[in-house]
Amino acid sequence: MTLPDFSIAGKKAVVTGASRGIGRGISLTLAEAGVDLCVAARGKAELETLGAEIRKMGRTCVVAATDISKQEDVERLARTAFAGLGRVDILVNNAGAMVPKPLVPIPGFNPPSAVGIPGFFEPTSNEEWHRVLDVNLTAAMMTMRAFGPHFLQRKEGRVINISSVDAAKSSHFRVSYVASKAALCAFTRAMAVEWARHGITVNAIGPGYVETELTRTQLEDERMRQRILSEIPMRRLGTAREMGLLVAFLASPAAAYITGQTLYIDGGFLA
Repeated sequence: MTLPDFSIAGKKAVVTGASRGIGRGISLTLAEAGVDLCVAARGKAELETLGAEIRKMGRTCVVAATDISKQEDVERLARTAFAGLGRVDILVNNAGAMVPKPLVPIPGFNPPSAVGIPGFFEPTSNEEWHRVLDVNLTAAMMTMRAFGPHFLQRKEGRVINISSVDAAKSSHFRVSYVASKAALCAFTRAMAVEWARHGITVNAIGPGYVETELTRTQLEDERMRQRILSEIPMRRLGTAREMGLLVAFLASPAAAYITGQTLYIDGGFLA
């Protein structure tokens, strides 16, 4: 017997950062569960490929090339989603950014006491700092502001923000990323309280190491692979589909009493 409480068939979802990695896995998993989608990311070619895959599964898929850090793009995304889907039941804020590696010191930012101290502070510019926060945090606020009136009017809606284990455990050279993901969890809690009485749940998931194009490149270095796997009790990486399955659960009636939470899915990494 299949419990209908776990079904999300017929729902409509918007997924940001959908063109690759976790966002792509979430989109395909939701489509597999019977959800029609509007997928958003900056790379239109990759989105079109994803859209074609989803349509082959018998689902509607609207493609929206979007720079999620720009207000006008977010507003256009909302218009595109409503025009293509008619309504939106699920909003997945997955788009993310980070400063990929330690950069050269910024001219003028070389305090004498810090010279030669590795990892003194992520030597990122103000522009790079704001870019990470704009994509990882402010964008979630803007999409929720864009779709919020629709959810509030209908008195239902599911928001799932994609955070990271880095929100709970810091890593070297990721100051802006860690700060933004921790703030996203706090924002999730605050919005859950604001919208709870209106039938809207707001939750976050915190993925650990997940097998994506990026991690596959990292794991080509055998020493790096062994170091990463040694930190995961399950001794494997998660999959993008596993992230999608958790999103599907949080979007289902079975999770109707869960809100304001960050659920970490990391193979025991934080434990």
